[in-house]
Amino acid sequence: MEQDLRVYAKGLAFCDGVYDLRTLESLITNYRKIFDRLIAVQLGKRQVSPELKSQLDYDVKIQSGSIELLINFVLEHREYIAVFSADGGAALSKAIVTLLRDAINLREKASQVIEKGLTLNINIANSFNIGSSVNNGNVFGGDNGDIYIRDPKILWAAQTTRSPVNGLLSHVDGKAVEFIDVDSKEDTFRFDPDQRHIVGKSKEELPTTLKILGRLDMVAFTSHRGSIVSDGERFNVTWDDQIRKKMQKIADIEGVVFTVRPVVDHKRLNNEAIGFHVLDCGDPQQSLKV
Repeated sequence: MEQDLRVYAKGLAFCDGVYDLRTLESLITNYRKIFDRLIAVQLGKRQVSPELKSQLDYDVKIQSGSIELLINFVLEHREYIAVFSADGGAALSKAIVTLLRDAINLREKASQVIEKGLTLNINIANSFNIGSSVNNGNVFGGDNGDIYIRDPKILWAAQTTRSPVNGLLSHVDGKAVEFIDVDSKEDTFRFDPDQRHIVGKSKEELPTTLKILGRLDMVAFTSHRGSIVSDGERFNVTWDDQIRKKMQKIADIEGVVFTVRPVVDHKRLNNEAIGFHVLDCGDPQQSLKV
């Protein structure tokens, strides 16, 4: 194995050297996003900066007759990533595959906890530094809702790769794409249809009530969806049919007070709101009685 990483996908989408364009594009694009984000996490960065992108190049070859990507990392400025530079991209590739496995393992255990109706509690049992190693068995527990990880990089990796991982798993149906492998010289990881359950959302409307001053925008009244623009930020919102007439009256009016409840998605592994559910609205300038 001469390359640093090997990505291999098998399925009807790649029969006889003819590829399904959407699947091929999704595989390459989402894996590029996963690699970028895992490299950033492994180096102690929250996200990929332009400076970090300039330090790394991917030398990619696609094998004829199969969807097999052979990837060599070109480390342009080794002093920037000295912890991985001794043996070219080998150490970095091993770290990426291991971190990917731990990130998916964490999401699988979290999904099991959520499906049991338990409260998810992720505990980190190590300090963060860019040279710390991650090994097999870094994610454990979950039976009572408590999950333990040995390094905060694992939680970061699970969160930052959530979208591209979901994009990959959406294609792994056991037929068009039977599985996707990613291999380093010392480690291997496989995406298969059994992991698709981690994609599903587990939304909860929190009992906390908040007030948002803003303007209702981008409205679809038939589906009770829209967004609130407040202080330069945009928040996705939903509402029930009983306040539909009120919401219609205040659409695109500035300075409306919205009473909302945060909506969270537990499978994002944090408590940040992904949107709000509107309970009531009022225009201080006029009566909105229905």
